[in-house]
Amino acid sequence: MPEKKTEVLSIRKGWEEAAPAYREGFALHLEEISRHLSEILPAPLPTPVLDLACGPGTAMAALDRRHSPRPSVGCDFSRRMLGFARERIRGSHGVVADQDLLPFAPESFGTVISSMGTIFSRNPEDQLHAIARLLKPGGVFAFSAWGSPSETAMGAVSRRIVESWPHPYEGAVPPLESPFSPGHSAWIDRVAGESGFEIREVSSRWLVFRFDDSFSAAKAILGTGRLALLLGGRKELEEELLSHAMGAFAPHRDPKTGRIEVANRYHLFLLSRRRP
Repeated sequence: MPEKKTEVLSIRKGWEEAAPAYREGFALHLEEISRHLSEILPAPLPTPVLDLACGPGTAMAALDRRHSPRPSVGCDFSRRMLGFARERIRGSHGVVADQDLLPFAPESFGTVISSMGTIFSRNPEDQLHAIARLLKPGGVFAFSAWGSPSETAMGAVSRRIVESWPHPYEGAVPPLESPFSPGHSAWIDRVAGESGFEIREVSSRWLVFRFDDSFSAAKAILGTGRLALLLGGRKELEEELLSHAMGAFAPHRDPKTGRIEVANRYHLFLLSRRRP
C-alpha cells in the first residue's frame, strides 16, 4: 500500500477512536470559534451549506442557531464523527469522504465552512481550488486556522506530548500549523486569486483554554485524533499517556489553585467566489 495512503488511513483510524472523547471534551472548547465563524458570514446565507471536515457538528450547530441553513451537508472521513453531527443537526445529510478527494459536483453549494478542519489538508493550495469549484458564483467559504507556533500554547503542549512519547506508533501525527497560520499573507492573496476567490475578511482572535486541573486538561487534549495515534489502540498505554499529558501541562499550572490556562491565537477567513 502506498505510504501516503497508509498515513491517511492511520489518521482516519485515530479520529475514529477519538470521536466520542473529542465530542465530549475538546470540541466543547472550540464552540467559541464556531460561533465567531458563523458571525462573519453574510445573511441571508447562500445555500446549500457544506461543513467540510465537520467533526461532531460544532460549526454546523453554530450556523444553525444563527442562520438556520437548509439544506446542509456534513462531510468528514470519520464515520463516527459524521454520525454525531447528524444526531446534532436534524435534517442534515452526511457524506463520508477525504477532504482532499471530494465527491461533489461543481457549483453544488452556496456556502462552505470548516472550523479547524481544512488546516489538515495535505495540499492546501489544491484544496482552495477544489472548494472554489464547489461553490456557486458569489458563494462563500469561511474557515478558521490556528496561528503560528509561537502564538499557540495548547499546540506547544500537544507537540511536547508527541515529541517525548517513548513508544513507537504508526503513521505521522499531522501538524497543527498550516500556510494559513500567519493570517493574511502574500501566499493566500496569490492562491485565493488564482482559485477565483476574493478575500472579504481575515481577522484574528485568542481562545483561552481553561481547566480546573491537570487531569481535566490532559483528558481533553487526549480526546483528539492527533494524540489517539500515539496509542494506536493499545489500551494498556492509556494511563501512561494520561500521566504523560498531565506532565506536559505542568508549566501552565497555577501553583496556588491548580488551574490550567493556555491560549491559542486563531484566524478567521471569509472568501467569496468571484462572479463571471
